[in-house]
Amino acid sequence: MIMNDQIEKIPEKVKYPEIKIKTEWIRNEISDDAIEWAKSFGEYLSRTTDQKALTTSQLRRFFGELKRIDSDFKKNQADLLMLKPMLAYAVGRDKDDSGRSRTHIKEFEEEMSKGITSIRINDKENGEKDFRNFVKIFEAIVAYHKYYGGK
Repeated sequence: MIMNDQIEKIPEKVKYPEIKIKTEWIRNEISDDAIEWAKSFGEYLSRTTDQKALTTSQLRRFFGELKRIDSDFKKNQADLLMLKPMLAYAVGRDKDDSGRSRTHIKEFEEEMSKGITSIRINDKENGEKDFRNFVKIFEAIVAYHKYYGGK
């Protein structure tokens, strides 16, 4: 006889979070809502639904560019805008023969592009602070992606 604790639980289907990344999280303070969103979005990216999970290497590629920009923000801040075409390229590469995305890269691109748009790049007083908040939110997404089994 199989006991209940011996049955492997099937994870419930994880849905794309209804809440989207918010400009206020980047321009003001990172709130509990931002962390909860990063948690649900990181979990979503780590799970296979009708699309495959986003891979750690896909996240790390973007993270590497963020860290490069971060290393000398004043010199590299214009490169922030170039992250959008980089993400668009990743979406284009991810399509199968029918034009459908294989992974959750499209959703990732949409959220990260909105986050990049929220950074006040030309504002000397706030641009760097906005960027640092964006990086922190992204780091939380990566952490939860890994926590939920992202590979």
